[in-house]
Amino acid sequence: MSITYLLPKQRRKSKGSEIWHGGIVENGIVTWISLKTTDKKVAMNWYNEMQASRYMPKQDKPAAIKLCDAIEAYLVDVENVRRRAPGTVYEYKKNLNLFYTWCNLNGIAEIGEITPQICSKYARDELAKISGNTAKTRTIHLRSFFRWVAQIHGLSMLNPFIGISIPNPKPQPRKFWTVEECERIIEAANSEEYKCWFALMAYAGLRKEEARLLKMENIEGSKISLIGKGGKAATIPISNRLKERLNKYLIQRGDEPGYLFPTLVKIKFGIEREIKIAAINANVSNANTAHYHRFRHSFASNLLRMGRSIKAVQMLMRHENVTLTLNTYGHLLPSDLEKEVEL
Repeated sequence: MSITYLLPKQRRKSKGSEIWHGGIVENGIVTWISLKTTDKKVAMNWYNEMQASRYMPKQDKPAAIKLCDAIEAYLVDVENVRRRAPGTVYEYKKNLNLFYTWCNLNGIAEIGEITPQICSKYARDELAKISGNTAKTRTIHLRSFFRWVAQIHGLSMLNPFIGISIPNPKPQPRKFWTVEECERIIEAANSEEYKCWFALMAYAGLRKEEARLLKMENIEGSKISLIGKGGKAATIPISNRLKERLNKYLIQRGDEPGYLFPTLVKIKFGIEREIKIAAINANVSNANTAHYHRFRHSFASNLLRMGRSIKAVQMLMRHENVTLTLNTYGHLLPSDLEKEVEL
């Protein structure tokens, strides 16, 4: 039995429908099927996959692989083989579990059931609701996961997320708190442990998990040494403002080895709301949307407002290039612009 495929068409465009249809020719009879997508790239990906399947042996393996089992094995690989930083592992786990939950709600349990059409629907249902940066990161993680599944199981399947493209988000000025606002939030924290944790993010630009999982051995004199995002080693200087807060906390904690914040390391639930509670109690701007990463935004923004060089800020933020730093953090308060306009 000979089966060929025709290039996708928008067959009902004159009636206002933008849905793409794929043509299947079997024994000289043409059947048009709805691809359930308005995205031409997804439609062409279906066509390419169907054409490739004509020259590939039938593969039953994908259908036998449970999505939940594949995700669990992949996360073990990310953490123990690739040895990604804890924060990176957390992001992979969160994004893959969100995808699994969506699949479960839609009755999808096996790898073989996940087609480009399914992924296109996921993009419409879920990725379209979130910010550009978050959607792009989630898409990258899912592409990586399916590439790993194909490699590790020796499958000839095409990556179903390869045709899903997310527009590159336009750089937007990040919301941030002034140094004075950071101080008020830190003072509003419910313990010295939380105050010191907040200070590490606000005055050294550490990411949430980098700061939370610091160990006593990471602090050497006036510097902090750590393994950051992507497994990269970094050494960060401790400012006088941070040193004062750190010393105050260490007097209470003592100098026993181990995690710098032993209580915070043990907490698994509820830690996300602490920053919002502190921000609301401190009566700062954008308190209702407060999140830990805003401390890092504030660190970079405040340095630039104080006239520090963009190169220095890039190095302190540990960005790969200065363009990223400038596009993301090169914004000023309106009051600062009023001063700069004077000739």
